[in-house]
Amino acid sequence: MKKYLIFDFDGVLADTFDYSHQKIKMAGLGDTTVEQWKAHHDGNVFETPAVSFHGESRELFRKLYFEDVCLCIPFFSKLELEKLSQDYTLFIISSNREYSIEKYLCHHEMEYFTEVLGGDFHKSKVEKFKYIFNKYDFSKDDCYFITDTLGDILEGNEVGVETIAVDFGFHERARLEKGSPYKIISSTQELNKILELC
Repeated sequence: MKKYLIFDFDGVLADTFDYSHQKIKMAGLGDTTVEQWKAHHDGNVFETPAVSFHGESRELFRKLYFEDVCLCIPFFSKLELEKLSQDYTLFIISSNREYSIEKYLCHHEMEYFTEVLGGDFHKSKVEKFKYIFNKYDFSKDDCYFITDTLGDILEGNEVGVETIAVDFGFHERARLEKGSPYKIISSTQELNKILELC
């Protein structure tokens, strides 16, 4: 039985797609379409970006994102995370900034995660996986990665992690299937059913 769950943040724990798309436009990239914002997450957002930040636009985006991120609706309830934390050790790895994630978790009373690793820790999720495996002494076979983008699935594949993809986040099912995840789910309740069978 696997004992660790590693979550992405945006589009998995929090409903931030429309919110982040709005903020990217406010940061000076007003011509960014919905499809471009989705494509931005087809790979590593730092290594193969589809949306090119310029000048101070990246820092402005981060500032704008931070301001009202707590208004975004959680996909997982406090009760669901509390229950998961009783059976699993929970982590977050994200391209987002750690302070934004921690602000959100605190506001929504979702502080059930052992460690949060953001883009300010390392730009590569592959390296963040390796760090967690080494620090907490477990392997790829002991965990699931729960995410919502093709890019994340591909990084998970690099380290051999089984990924459970959610199709209610940034990417739709057809896009997620390109990365051949272990499972694709359409609700948080489906995750619980999968874990019960493992």
